[in-house]
Amino acid sequence: MTRLVVIGGSDAGISAGLRARELDPTARPLLVVADAYPNFSICGIPYHVSGDVPDWRSLAHRTRTDLEDAGLELRLNTRALSIDPRRQVVTVRDATGTHELDYDKLIVGTGAVPARPPITGLDDLGPADGVHLLHTMDDTFDLTVAWVGPRSPRSSWAPATSAWR
Repeated sequence: MTRLVVIGGSDAGISAGLRARELDPTARPLLVVADAYPNFSICGIPYHVSGDVPDWRSLAHRTRTDLEDAGLELRLNTRALSIDPRRQVVTVRDATGTHELDYDKLIVGTGAVPARPPITGLDDLGPADGVHLLHTMDDTFDLTVAWVGPRSPRSSWAPATSAWR
């Protein structure tokens, strides 16, 4: 049996793993997912933050159980560190340490990298300054639970001055 390793747990990686199973039902693709939230709609994050999607779990295209029932093996909270194509090995790190995963076939489906606008000083700011980058579910929780929640805003947006009218 071919050992397929897929790096990435968003739409590209999940789709690749599911397609591999369609082509070879005996395959058991191993997906290396950097966080604990495989197959979440990252584009839906603003709708959760605004309250239009109250339950963050609704942003999942499929649950972990759905993915495992479809024949995918998930390594959550596991970050790919390097690829050695000569040895056909991916080095990963999880909570227990650093490990090597052998592969026969490798797919890298990691998705997008968040774009930060070229604003002077932006790279020096973070959540403590009220500046949040929204790209992952963990980013979303940092904003909604740790920042917005304690402040109990009355609405999701209100103009600071009448200049916006």
